[in-house]
Amino acid sequence: MRNDGLNDLSLSLDERNLAHVLSAVALAALVSRNADARPSESTCWWSERGFEVRTAITQAALFDAASRFLRSMRWIPGFGAVEQGTFAADGEVGSNPFISLAEGGQENSPFKTFSGQQYPGRDLLDTQKEFLEVPITADTWLAQTRRGIASWGFDCRVGSHAYDLGFSSNDDRSQDRDPIYPAVELLSIAGASFFTAIQGWQLDADTVGYSIWTEPIPVTVVRYAVAGRLDGLPARHYRVRSRGAAYGKGAAYRFFPEATLRNQKREQ
Repeated sequence: MRNDGLNDLSLSLDERNLAHVLSAVALAALVSRNADARPSESTCWWSERGFEVRTAITQAALFDAASRFLRSMRWIPGFGAVEQGTFAADGEVGSNPFISLAEGGQENSPFKTFSGQQYPGRDLLDTQKEFLEVPITADTWLAQTRRGIASWGFDCRVGSHAYDLGFSSNDDRSQDRDPIYPAVELLSIAGASFFTAIQGWQLDADTVGYSIWTEPIPVTVVRYAVAGRLDGLPARHYRVRSRGAAYGKGAAYRFFPEATLRNQKREQ
């Protein structure tokens, strides 16, 4: 505990992993909504250790709040293709990150990685929630794993052994080689749906970009910082292109590999 009553929380998140960045956005947003966290005094930034949060609540309290929010999430199907619909949680309606808002006529955004035979509610969200563990020990909650469960495709650690060869892991019965991380999966889709205007990250039909800030900022402005919309903020700028395997651009299964710096020179 610091003298000012704030706690320094260091979360093991990787700034090159899109799912981890979206998870950080979600966690910061949940801090900003928690009166006990003293959100007006809470700050966050990225360091060599991961994502840092300075706030009045403990890591266990933060993960408890996150777990409750994630368990309340549900998918409301729309009309037409399986990606048509929206997310809802805790009495509020989120957005649909799978719908493209870019000019050029493409139907799907880069974040629509699952096939047309997978339903966002039944096959992804509901199954991930079923296997989400209660955060009894806060330091292991983000690292929990399960096998054979579908992923949103944001986590660069998941599924690449099959996707890079041109098939889904279900096709060759190798899904047991695909451990997913339920807390990260759910936090990442929550971040994409409720806590940032993620379509604004789109650089082209298949590529998105985001920014990582290295100095403390208020948790209330994270959505602008990660989108690179805060001028003068020391940052690293990343880009990541969804990969479609051997099927080509129209691949049924896509995922995001590890992000790369948009330029090697870091802004000072």
